[in-house]
Amino acid sequence: MLRSLLIENLAIVTHLELDLSEGMTAFTGETGAGKSIMIDALMLAMGGRADASVIRAGETKCSVAALFTFEPGSEPALWLDEHDLLEADSDEIWLRRVIHTEGRSKSYINGHPLPLHKIKALSELLLDIHGQHQHQRLLKPATHRVQLDQYAHHPELLHNVAHLYQTCQKLKHNLAAANAHATDQAHVDLLNYQLEELRALELQENEIDELNQEHTTLHHAKTYLEEIEYIKIMLLGDDDTASIQQNLHHIIQQLNHLPGKHPRVEAAAEFIQTALIQCEEAASEIEYFANEVHLDPERLQAVEARLSILHQAARKYHVKADQLLEKQHQLEQDQANLEHLEEQQIHLKQAFDAAHANYEQAARLLRASRQQHAQNLEQDITGMLKQLDIAHGVIRVMITPADTMQPHGFDRVEYFVSTNPGIPPDALAKIASGGELSRISLAIQVITARRASTPTLFFDEVDVGIGGATAARVGQLLRTLGSRLQVFCVTHQPQVAAAAHNHMLVKKHSNGTHTFSDVLRLDAEAKVEEIARMLGGLHMTAETQNHAKALLQEHA
Repeated sequence: MLRSLLIENLAIVTHLELDLSEGMTAFTGETGAGKSIMIDALMLAMGGRADASVIRAGETKCSVAALFTFEPGSEPALWLDEHDLLEADSDEIWLRRVIHTEGRSKSYINGHPLPLHKIKALSELLLDIHGQHQHQRLLKPATHRVQLDQYAHHPELLHNVAHLYQTCQKLKHNLAAANAHATDQAHVDLLNYQLEELRALELQENEIDELNQEHTTLHHAKTYLEEIEYIKIMLLGDDDTASIQQNLHHIIQQLNHLPGKHPRVEAAAEFIQTALIQCEEAASEIEYFANEVHLDPERLQAVEARLSILHQAARKYHVKADQLLEKQHQLEQDQANLEHLEEQQIHLKQAFDAAHANYEQAARLLRASRQQHAQNLEQDITGMLKQLDIAHGVIRVMITPADTMQPHGFDRVEYFVSTNPGIPPDALAKIASGGELSRISLAIQVITARRASTPTLFFDEVDVGIGGATAARVGQLLRTLGSRLQVFCVTHQPQVAAAAHNHMLVKKHSNGTHTFSDVLRLDAEAKVEEIARMLGGLHMTAETQNHAKALLQEHA
């Protein structure tokens, strides 16, 4: 349920805060007063299109915030829970939109910034807007199908059909790709050539690392050998230089002249013995390394040539040199897949046929549900047409096979209407006149809204083109609808406004330089004056006031 609406700097509104109630609420006012701003604000909060032109002149941004409440376990509650936005002990949803002069906008749910498609998805569960634009939408068969599905209220069937449709499309794509590969000889030839080229390289695991290490050793062999010779002299000595080991032995001899049982002397002796052992081990390791280092220009040239070949191949296949073997394994797997492609094609074809059969079965169940509810929808709308003074109006919901499978099944749904006796029903666009189309649209919207799960409905001047007793019936219909749902309507019809539980007046005023729009909640006395204005125009008389009181009394 929509509890409040806050508008800042939108069009001719500077600041507006509306507290809204249950039941049916009517919005009235003179032409141009700004009644459409309510719709515009709600559409923005719900993720509708926006640009900087909606910002009040002289301001840098505008904002709209709509507060909704919801029941535990309802569809909005489930949506919030699914998106980790459900707050404990809270039944409120704030939808907020901020638009800046440079055209950018931000949208929020309960203070969390979210993309517009998320805002729209949640909004569809909270509020449904019925406007004059739906007269044109009503001429499109796609709208008829959606309305029938809303009336039938079979979301599980629709979801199942849509899921199976997506499965079929995915399998169809994979099968087409497999078929294309099977007939793409150029792809097969390229794969074979690449594998032959990589296999000819005789790639080895960790080869690049080993080659790089060997290249470093060969390239610096002369320097390494010189350093090794110096280290060996230091460790082992020569004719002119005492070795570290000789010096350590000498130190041990000198330690023997110190108190042998003294803990400090004992520790020093142990350290020297350890150092002596480590020097001997270091000398052995250096000797081993010396045996690995060779001045071998031919081997260096061979290593560099091998590295060059491998890096050239890596550039060709757009991988790193140490990933060449992995690339070869990938191509081998692709080759294996091609060898089993016929088996894959058979498997994919079987899977697609099974999924398609499941889709057709689900689509037939959906069609059966549509056919069953179409009869009830025909009766309900036909009955509503009679209440709206189309005495001979008859509507038929025609369900025919579509040309192709669709996410919503393989049905084409279209309204066929007859408004005169003896004339068989025909497509709505061919039969209905302008005035009749308005009433037919209203009848369909009221009937489908009765079955809607959306808790709040907004009717924007859907009563255009009617008046008198018909308008009174429309008002009563919306009031009755308001006993179950929250209903808002923008109207110029006094009979409709008089039926409302709550009445809001939209007024425009100017201070000479700026124009402002305000919304006022009317009390009982103000209701009489506004209904009288709507009845009598500029001239307020006792007769119009009495007529206004009589209209209001009918719904007291």
